[in-house]
Amino acid sequence: MKALLILLAIFYLFSHPVSAASKNIFGLHLTQTSDLSSASQIINSSEGDWGWVTIVIRTDQLDFNTWQNFFDDCRRLHIIPIIRLATKMENSYWAKPQTSDIDNLAEFLNRLNWPSTPRHLIVFNEPNHASEWGGGVDPKSYADISIYAYQKFKSLNSDFFLLGPSLDLASPENPPSFKSAENYYREIFLYRPEYFNQLDGLSSHSYPNHGFIGSPKDTSLHSIVGYQSELSYLRQLGVSHTYPVFITETGWPHRQGEEADSRFFTAKTSAAYLLEALEIWQSDPAVSAVTPFIYNYPNPPFDHFSWVDKDQNLYPDYQCLVSRPKLQNHVFQKNQYTLDKIQLPFLIFSDKEYFGEIRLKNTGQSIWGETQFCLNPQSTQNVTLEAICSNNAFVYPGQVGTFNFKFKISSGT
Repeated sequence: MKALLILLAIFYLFSHPVSAASKNIFGLHLTQTSDLSSASQIINSSEGDWGWVTIVIRTDQLDFNTWQNFFDDCRRLHIIPIIRLATKMENSYWAKPQTSDIDNLAEFLNRLNWPSTPRHLIVFNEPNHASEWGGGVDPKSYADISIYAYQKFKSLNSDFFLLGPSLDLASPENPPSFKSAENYYREIFLYRPEYFNQLDGLSSHSYPNHGFIGSPKDTSLHSIVGYQSELSYLRQLGVSHTYPVFITETGWPHRQGEEADSRFFTAKTSAAYLLEALEIWQSDPAVSAVTPFIYNYPNPPFDHFSWVDKDQNLYPDYQCLVSRPKLQNHVFQKNQYTLDKIQLPFLIFSDKEYFGEIRLKNTGQSIWGETQFCLNPQSTQNVTLEAICSNNAFVYPGQVGTFNFKFKISSGT
């Protein structure tokens, strides 16, 4: 009976989660999961913590170990992932997604233990380009599949946070190959206005266009603050929702080792422009994250945007971005556990203090020991039980931690 009372006291417990996020907007756009370790040294440099990465997941690359290891590395390195949904290449374009693709992506991503909450997703990429949408621009099918994706992901887990639509803001109006951002938004609104009520945030490609050679001081739709024009246009259409903005692609092209021409800047100018732009974005409360395109792509066609060269070295002129002071996000992580084992003394007498041992499996998102994890017993009439807190030893999700505790049962039980 006394052992049962102790067990009941232990199970009236709650854990302390980490506080909600503040605002560190800095991040990078990655091409492969293996780049995370080196990229994190830039993202979280100069006092930064819990910066961002954007990375693509394809329907033909759903390997569980690869992606769980990536999320585990994000947790260990303090990186918030933004996952962009993609299908696979067919001939010269990305296949148009089907509902079965959404089902597979949703079920796969829901199986993974994400490093933090919410779980940020981008619903495909620049669908106002035919090459990104099965060979032909089609706002109606994009709206249909996006609404289906929202409902599917949310039905599996309300922690999913869906962003869209990552339009090319400089696209001309030339259907069926291209459609302007304004007309694309307008056609979605006329067809299925509820699409805008289901978005959790706006993913924007706010490049310094046209030709990626604009100034950080420009303010049009084709500028680094193009998202402001997007939001303004949506309000004109009648969309009343307020969206947090995630600039998941941006940047200036550079030509290393050569003089700039009409298409490229020197790396020094490109880096300096990014530095200036970050001050603009950081001061805007609408902006949640910025992940410039692209960290590691030193070959055509994106070599002029790459932060590293073919030898995997950071271009020296980009060191100013590493040295730039950064803020610290304090992400929300779910603390969850299951009871693995509990050990109590064989004999328990009233009014005496005893020590017990409890083994808990970490089934949540945080790393116990890195963040303070405590089990605080609620008071019971007969049992006094001290709080159980993690020590300095790290217990990662999936691992079992052992905790010692002290208890006493009062007389009369």
